[in-house]
Amino acid sequence: MIDTTTRGGRPPATLPVLETALVRLRDHRADDLDAMRLVWSDADAMRHLSTGVMDDARIRRRLDEAMATAAATPRHHYQLAACLQGDDRPIGGIRLDVEDATTGYAGVLTMARHLRGSGCAPDIGRLMLKLAFAELGLTRVRSMTSLENTDAVRAITRFGFTPTGETERYFAEADTTMRLLTMEISVDTWRTMPGSAGPGA
Repeated sequence: MIDTTTRGGRPPATLPVLETALVRLRDHRADDLDAMRLVWSDADAMRHLSTGVMDDARIRRRLDEAMATAAATPRHHYQLAACLQGDDRPIGGIRLDVEDATTGYAGVLTMARHLRGSGCAPDIGRLMLKLAFAELGLTRVRSMTSLENTDAVRAITRFGFTPTGETERYFAEADTTMRLLTMEISVDTWRTMPGSAGPGA
């Protein structure tokens, strides 16, 4: 069995406070559909992602899955909504899956098109790493991104991820095959990054 108990003893089903001056992460709710439609149905925003563009039925299923996994004990999946500070409507989100006692997988960072370049996306990524390392006690986080998505490759590298190889994979949801860059970051690397909890986290 996977042990996802945090170092502070917090039950993994309880989401800690995850926020910066710009954004905060929270669990998805059923009433997020209208806001997430603006992101998950945007062909330009989703063209490099494994999910592809989502219609309302798929958005509802994704929200239902997010709420179901949020209620699981122990919790292994965090599909989180990102909101601007002072506004509870999601403007994007990110996923973190706990694979085992030491390793997580981060993916599907999305954000409304009009907020690109605002600094929100880097903050969302940093909060995901805080969740993984400072709250869940993981020691390694893996990720993948399309090699064609050069903006994402640059962003993930700035988070501290190191490329580990390339692979090709077919994604049924998007009905497409992608050439992917695989990457990972360790907790020791994260502790040296600006915005982390620092040494001893």
